[in-house]
Amino acid sequence: MNNRSRAVAVLLAGLAIAASCLAEGATAAADRQMADGSVAWMARVLQVPTTPDIDPPLRDAMAGLVREHVERLRTLVPAWIAEERARQGVGLKPGTLDRAIHNRVVNELALWRLESPGADYDAALARALLRPGICDRPPRDNYMGTLMTWFQAVPAADRPVLLAGERTLLAHWGTHRDALAPPPERSLSEEAADEIARLRSGRTVPDVAMPPLLADAAFKGQLAHDGSDVECALQQWGLARALHRGDPPTAALVSWRYATMKTAEDWSQRLPGADKNADPAAYPPVASMWEVTGWVEVRVTLDAGGRFASARVTGRQLVVPGVTDNPPVAFETLLDAASIAGAPRQFKPVVPPADGSAPKPVALRLNWKLQ
Repeated sequence: MNNRSRAVAVLLAGLAIAASCLAEGATAAADRQMADGSVAWMARVLQVPTTPDIDPPLRDAMAGLVREHVERLRTLVPAWIAEERARQGVGLKPGTLDRAIHNRVVNELALWRLESPGADYDAALARALLRPGICDRPPRDNYMGTLMTWFQAVPAADRPVLLAGERTLLAHWGTHRDALAPPPERSLSEEAADEIARLRSGRTVPDVAMPPLLADAAFKGQLAHDGSDVECALQQWGLARALHRGDPPTAALVSWRYATMKTAEDWSQRLPGADKNADPAAYPPVASMWEVTGWVEVRVTLDAGGRFASARVTGRQLVVPGVTDNPPVAFETLLDAASIAGAPRQFKPVVPPADGSAPKPVALRLNWKLQ
């Protein structure tokens, strides 16, 4: 190689290095911007209300917890971005990365409210949730506002236990939750609906008195699952019934935690042009928004003639971008309604037993791909 060729080779190598450095610099800048945006969004989600009806010492303590957590997020979110880049490789598109990080943040919010920090916290929280009138208090539509409503309802001696529990739960962000309780086989709402149906038929008497607000709505057929004070009263009643059965507070709170947890659907905006008359068995637009795929298994109950009678979800295995370290609890129900609606279409009638016994339930697995 002559001197001129050598010089050209050196120049080209230098240009390649410079281009690589520029690309790396642009990627690092984009990652910092994404991390800053995610942390800023979380700071807004966890904002502590400043309304005058809140006890100032409690407000200050909660604000301190939020400041600690926001600083923790300034380390966690960049680490999550780096993990996702390492997992998906150099061809990772910005939109794909942003979806993965947002999915992980939403799932962490759900895990935070599902996990128990210990029996003392759970006992104090149950006392707060069962306080008469807790559902009649002014609504606060954010996490910290809701927590402060509960914590302010208990004796001052309970507050240090509750605050310490929240500090523990927030410190668990970004870790694997080994002791997470699975969802109950029947939701709090399903159990409550069954009990209300029995009460309305006159076949039984309530084991625990309903809050007046709930009793009025239930017997008028005006129950709503919309975050209203009536839904709050239904959840309070479900918790009271579990404790009345003898469940310890930690066990009794499992159904309540799943009932009150915010799912990905709660964070979803209604899609423009969404059709209320759309096929209920089609891949749900909300699942597409979060890029959820996988399968859902349903248990089909048959009538005496071997025909489809009803179906309920018995298992799932979902793939959610960005959520690999813990169960995707915020996303697990996104495909349930479509799976139940689609079960009759996949089911094939069976010949009933010759001895006249009831046909056995049938398991179906519905697979869902991104559309």
